[in-house]
Amino acid sequence: MSELVFLFSAEADIQAAFEFYESFNEGRGGVFLRHLDLSFGQLRALPETAPLFHGHYRRLLVHGFPYGIFFTIEGQRVIVAGVMDLRQNPDSIRDRLAGKGA
Repeated sequence: MSELVFLFSAEADIQAAFEFYESFNEGRGGVFLRHLDLSFGQLRALPETAPLFHGHYRRLLVHGFPYGIFFTIEGQRVIVAGVMDLRQNPDSIRDRLAGKGA
């Protein structure tokens, strides 16, 4: 089982998504976090099953939400770089992963 390590950017993404869903519909943020936790469980167990997205970054979809978990595998550690809304331009996601975007 892999260890998950969250970059600050990923933690900020999760907080922003939670707040967005809570402001939209109270309780929906909690539902998002539960789905995200299930995805993290899958990531811990089988990180290699997620397809490559860009370079060495992989993407795991969050069931029921338009979000992807973007990560790299470094030995027994999974480094989560971002949890991003997939409704944006994929180039924006690639730029952020490359350190070119916010």
